[in-house]
Amino acid sequence: MRRALVPLVLLALTAAGCATLAPDATDAPIRYRCQAGKNFTAAYALHGKRVVVSAGGVTRTLKLARSGSGARYTAGQAEIWSKGPDAMLKGFPGGPYQDCRSQ
Repeated sequence: MRRALVPLVLLALTAAGCATLAPDATDAPIRYRCQAGKNFTAAYALHGKRVVVSAGGVTRTLKLARSGSGARYTAGQAEIWSKGPDAMLKGFPGGPYQDCRSQ
């Protein structure tokens, strides 16, 4: 009986090693510090099509939008625009969040 289990265990371990990331997986959240002592976090999706932003006690998922430069994500009135370590955020309580820099 034990010999019959060995191939099953090996198959299970191999399948687990081939698992892929969930399509909604995000990178570790980035903390941004802004002027006037404001701050927010943004966790960018690993596939680059969305970001989960938390600011002013609210968390929203914003979708990738067209931009001339940098990365821009929107959802209704909410918008984050970043380029390198710099960002701005609007449409969240306590905002706008301006002159922000990743920490």
